Amino acid sequence: MTFIRINLRNTLFFLIASSFIYLAFLIWTAKDRIPEFEVQLRDVLSYVVLAAEMGGHAIVRTFAENRKLRVVEKSQMDVGRPELLTKADLISNHLMLSLLRRFPLLKVISEEKSEFLSEKDVEQYRADNYELWLGLREALSKFPSWRIPLARITVWIDPLDATQEFTEGLTQYVTVMACVAIDGKPIFGAIHSPFLNETVFGMVDHGLFDSNGLPISVPSDREDKLQKTILISRSHAGTVSDLIKRAFVNDSTSYVIEPAGGAGYKTLRLIRQSADLYIHTMAIKKWDLCAGDALIRSAGGVLLALDNGLPIDYSAKTAAATKTSDQIEVHKNGFLMTLRSPFSFYQRFKKVCLFFSDGYLLAEFRLNLARARLASKAEALLVRLVRQSPTFCLPKKSWSPLFGLKHRKSPKILPTLPSSPSNMLHQNARERGMTFGRE
Repeated sequence: MTFIRINLRNTLFFLIASSFIYLAFLIWTAKDRIPEFEVQLRDVLSYVVLAAEMGGHAIVRTFAENRKLRVVEKSQMDVGRPELLTKADLISNHLMLSLLRRFPLLKVISEEKSEFLSEKDVEQYRADNYELWLGLREALSKFPSWRIPLARITVWIDPLDATQEFTEGLTQYVTVMACVAIDGKPIFGAIHSPFLNETVFGMVDHGLFDSNGLPISVPSDREDKLQKTILISRSHAGTVSDLIKRAFVNDSTSYVIEPAGGAGYKTLRLIRQSADLYIHTMAIKKWDLCAGDALIRSAGGVLLALDNGLPIDYSAKTAAATKTSDQIEVHKNGFLMTLRSPFSFYQRFKKVCLFFSDGYLLAEFRLNLARARLASKAEALLVRLVRQSPTFCLPKKSWSPLFGLKHRKSPKILPTLPSSPSNMLHQNARERGMTFGRE
């Protein structure tokens, strides 16, 4: 007779593992899963404004301590100048993120991704902001609040907007921005001007306020205004000036195009009615837009994408397989922002540039850049050929500052050249239907 000996230890382990698997199955298939973590919206808003002001105070102190800023190139957008990075960017970013970590599950998207600083490095820049927080709580009490699942909230922060101008000492353009988006829609924004010690924050459908809780009234537009101001980027303007001139060529009202630094600064100019339109046609990061989008909506205006005339989505769907980080963080098709007649402005630009939806401007820039690089390589090749073979020659009309490579159905017959390695290379190019020079 055979006896089966049961291993109690293995049996117990099997039962425990089976229980956990069954419990996970029940949770996954249940209609009502584990309740989501909820917060009071007003608590998040107060910390967002506090984070912007804390970052701004650190920027001012950093600038005062070391006027000769250490600057590095961080990255480069599709077009325009490289993006810069300073110590002030990192300190402001560290302080803002550390404050917003009071909500552990809060999704925060910041311009600065790398953490090069420790708590010890930034401690001297951390002020006692308890009284400031109490004041903000009082100011924000005018806004409604409700409990909301934290998973629906995304916070976008720009710890130092207008870094290019900051490195040049043009501190009037510098701002710190923070925005709260719910389900991808911007509902609250804060822009702090550190060198002016001014803060503007607002909630959609509830108006604008300063840091003392006083409402900010937006002046009504004067219909008899003889001249309007259009703001464009100071460092990433692209061809927007030409587009504006074409869009308003037959308009009875005169327009002044003013380059200015920082998306936050330009948003505040619109709110103060010292400018009428802010337009941008190049790629831009969403942390440069979200706070301004929320504030301009709070003031009764709108921000529209130039490719389709729709609002911009600020969702943070990082788990979506079809979206990369760049697709989430970058808006590539330009936008316009204004308090008055947004769709009228949009229609003007759409008539002039119907190619916005196809990314025509960006494609044109890249094509011209590729042509310039190719022409430069062709010119260098010709110089080498001439140096290697003194008898090498080209028709006179082909000489120009930049030589291009062109495909032709009927290749041009060039003069017979003496046999040499360089001539063989040139002969090979002709056999492929290509030639040097412009037609």
